Amino acid sequence: MEVHTHTHPPGKKSTHYVWEFLMLFLAVFCGFLAENQREKLTDHRREKEFMRSMIDDLKKDTATISIHIKALEKFEKRIDSSIWLYAIQKNPTPAQVARIGRTAEGGLASIIALFTDRTSSQLKNSGGMRLIRNKTVADSLTDYWTGIDRIKEIIDRVESYRIDTRKLGSKIFGFKAGFYVHRVIDPGFLPDSARLLDNSPLLLGEYINNIVFINVIYKAEYSPMLGIMLKLAEHLIGLIKKEYHLESS
Repeated sequence: MEVHTHTHPPGKKSTHYVWEFLMLFLAVFCGFLAENQREKLTDHRREKEFMRSMIDDLKKDTATISIHIKALEKFEKRIDSSIWLYAIQKNPTPAQVARIGRTAEGGLASIIALFTDRTSSQLKNSGGMRLIRNKTVADSLTDYWTGIDRIKEIIDRVESYRIDTRKLGSKIFGFKAGFYVHRVIDPGFLPDSARLLDNSPLLLGEYINNIVFINVIYKAEYSPMLGIMLKLAEHLIGLIKKEYHLESS
């Protein structure tokens, strides 16, 4: 009876199998490192693209903010004048009431600052903020977006008062003949002293109170906040250019 013994093939020692395992492990590990590095490079490239796009958006915002700051200055002057005209008259005549309305109208147009959200919406909604490695830039972006939310709250309150004031004005003031023709040139309405609908002191007082509230919001909140946002936008542009070496952008 023959006895068969099992032996390793010639030259195949146990160390050989250990070495094969190590080589396989190293190949997989190096592949993992290469893939991880590729993903990092892709993320860094996307991060820089986001920052270039953000600079473009911020430049548009600075132009928008500057326009609205100047517009608000004009609105505030018109409203100041209408309040002054009311204050100096104890019992304003129809002609004086109409003048108050014409003056106030110049400060009661809708003035809504709209910010560019092309890049910010992508960063917020697609998880793009995880790509922003620079904490200073990320924190500054968050501060800027918080400021935008604050502006929106201010606008909502202004619009509420403005709409109420317009409704009150429609109860007080009539319009000149040819109003629709004039509107093409002057977007405001033209209160006519010969066509006052209601000259009661109570209604006019309520109208003026609303104008005062609007002016307070303009001067104490809206204008200062736009000034802050302009500085934040300009600071962010400079910061992003510096941190991401985009001085030529």
